[in-house]
Amino acid sequence: MIPSVISDHIARAPTGPPLVVESAGRGRVRLDSAELINMASCDYLGFARDPRVTGAAIAAIGEWGLGMAATRVLSGSTAPHRTLEHRLARWVGTGDSVLYGSCWTANAAVFEVLATLARQAGRTLAVFSDRLNHASIIDGISAQRKAVSELTRYDHDDHAVLVDALGRAPADALKIVVTDGVFSMEGDQAPLSRLVELTSAHDALLVVDDSHGIGVLGETGRGTAEAQGALGQIDIITGTLGKALGGASGGFVATTPDLVTTMRATARPFIFSNNPPTPVVAGALAALDILADDPRPLADLRARIGGLREGITRLGLPTVPGEHPIVPVLIGDDVAAHDAARHLRRHQVFATALSHPVVPRGEARLRLQVSVNHSPQDIAEVVEALAGWRRPAGAGR
Repeated sequence: MIPSVISDHIARAPTGPPLVVESAGRGRVRLDSAELINMASCDYLGFARDPRVTGAAIAAIGEWGLGMAATRVLSGSTAPHRTLEHRLARWVGTGDSVLYGSCWTANAAVFEVLATLARQAGRTLAVFSDRLNHASIIDGISAQRKAVSELTRYDHDDHAVLVDALGRAPADALKIVVTDGVFSMEGDQAPLSRLVELTSAHDALLVVDDSHGIGVLGETGRGTAEAQGALGQIDIITGTLGKALGGASGGFVATTPDLVTTMRATARPFIFSNNPPTPVVAGALAALDILADDPRPLADLRARIGGLREGITRLGLPTVPGEHPIVPVLIGDDVAAHDAARHLRRHQVFATALSHPVVPRGEARLRLQVSVNHSPQDIAEVVEALAGWRRPAGAGR
């Protein structure tokens, strides 16, 4: 029985039936028997349904089964796992990488291991985190709060505050600057080249979660670092297999071979939790093969992004400039944002309204996510649906 001390609060929590997708196709979902253009997926390159990717996963099921039913320290470390770890490291410009069940657990493992190493060296952690970083980063830091002697959450991209805080950090602390590569609510990029300079000048580690950048940004899709000329200059990169690289699940940490060895030996999420199943690993390998050999998915994606961003600008809707497939429409009021999402759904477009506590109060928005699965006609229909929405006075920021 759930104790009454919390059951009353559970009863007062917002309730409602879960959203159930009845079926899905390329760029489409069916909800309540209606087919909608799906603008709420991170399948940016369409690899989740690409026959080259799904075919590799199906072949792996035939060879390896659905999964190994074991952690990597038991019998779960297959040859495809190690192949993918080597490929990911080369792709993002590091010496090695290690897979995890998700990027959430990968970020948790990074801070766990860094806290352990600092403690062994008789040091504490001084952590500097962009205020808009992903929740997994925030929770990863919080889980190691006993090891953190100083935590600075600087306002988004406010590097004057970051420079000042780095200069005041205890000299004997292990300094860590951590940031998203692409911020998931904004679609904008962290200035990695500048952060590389700052961390080098202050003898600090730079940790970048590039879950939304890898596969999408840069000339060849190697991520935010490639896009900014900083490939090979990031100390620790975390990322996911659940977005551009196949759309299933799994995460990784890419860094130096020695640190990867330490993470395998000591990180609890690696030791005590299953890795991505081998079919998912095979699909991610196929996704990397396509990115390496076929420039069309990236070129098509960028054309679709340009079409949506141009349409939103033409309508005069407030957004965050950029080149990423995450395209927010800034509204402000929570109720108005959800009304906008309902309006789009009535016009056969499924988009997510993000409100507090997902974003700060007063910064509610629609988050539109572009995929190569969207046709030019799909993008035109989304823009047309937005044109029919009456933006409340004062919406945006």
